[in-house]
Amino acid sequence: MIKALSFFGLLLPAVCFAGHPLTTDDTGTQGTGQWQYEFNTEFATLDTAREQTWNSQLTYGLRDSLDVFISTPYQRLRSDLPDSSARGFNDPTIGLKWRFYERNGLSFGLIPSVSLPFANDHNGLGNGRATYSTRGLMQYTVGSFTWLTNVGYTRNNNVYGDRRNLLSASTAGLYRLNEKITLLADYGYSSNEDPDTSKPEGFALVGAIYSLNQKVDLDLGYKRGLNQQALNHSWMAGATLRW
Repeated sequence: MIKALSFFGLLLPAVCFAGHPLTTDDTGTQGTGQWQYEFNTEFATLDTAREQTWNSQLTYGLRDSLDVFISTPYQRLRSDLPDSSARGFNDPTIGLKWRFYERNGLSFGLIPSVSLPFANDHNGLGNGRATYSTRGLMQYTVGSFTWLTNVGYTRNNNVYGDRRNLLSASTAGLYRLNEKITLLADYGYSSNEDPDTSKPEGFALVGAIYSLNQKVDLDLGYKRGLNQQALNHSWMAGATLRW
């Protein structure tokens, strides 16, 4: 039961570093002394379960090009399998976002992070061990269009016997329709945590961000799994506040 819960719970990323609902992250930072709070939810349908996650992330700008953040996800899993449902907090994540290059619309950055083993791994809600990740970021903006690309590595320490070395790659495009609305599409693959298969998990996502003003964004997205190793589909919604 625990093994099944850990597999289902990790099909969706516990932390969404990107501007929600994107999975691919941009290189934008908050600026020195500025704060950002994000709250979002995702409801996913899998082959034998339904999963809802809520994520709360607080970010602070240490410098114009360097942020620190903490993310606290909460998960509810309802499985068709007997005695295989669970709810509770997942492992929290802390990390940095550093934009180290920016010129003529092109920028590069890094996100190192660590997930702390505070959640209840006996119910499949946490890994039971600290997990380390690094993600490389590229962003290119020309006019109203922005192109993003990410590559990542995760040292997936866990007590379940899941695959420990995970790779990921994704790319996204954003088009600023007007001052209020930004349309987006996202596409990517990541290593399967199930050690019994080498087939990666793929996804495609479409969505939109509505900016009430410079301080408040609302968003909505739809994600579709591209193979049997991924989720079937999910709906996402969120809000971002800055001050």
